[in-house]
Amino acid sequence: MQAYSPLRFMRRVHLILGILLFVVFLTTGQFMRANFPDKDLIPQELRLLMRSRHIYILYCAFLHILLGVYLQVRPAGWRKLLQYAGSAVMIVSGGLLVWAFIAETYAYARFSEISRFGIYTSLAGVGLHLIGGLGARSAITE
Repeated sequence: MQAYSPLRFMRRVHLILGILLFVVFLTTGQFMRANFPDKDLIPQELRLLMRSRHIYILYCAFLHILLGVYLQVRPAGWRKLLQYAGSAVMIVSGGLLVWAFIAETYAYARFSEISRFGIYTSLAGVGLHLIGGLGARSAITE
């Protein structure tokens, strides 16, 4: 039995969440196909909004999958803290982007601030990982 490893746990969380978000991406594509089969009948603005929110979910899934495969946590306290904070912010981002797809496509049928906050939180999460991950290449915990 292996000892508990926070790094392995974070990698697993990101990988599982990334795969789940990819499945959500595939599912939202099927929803769009089933609910809006005739693309010419809906306004082009709504069609663009749906497709962009759909792609945002894929973008977030890929970010999580990449972190799940390549995450390396720095041993320094403040850098490690930034990376864990970045992971938490990115997890929130995934939820916001899925919520944005549902709310903006089906509930509101127009733009709202949800997707903007989802994109900004993913940017913040990547930024925290970037700042926390900078440093000497040899100072990585495995």
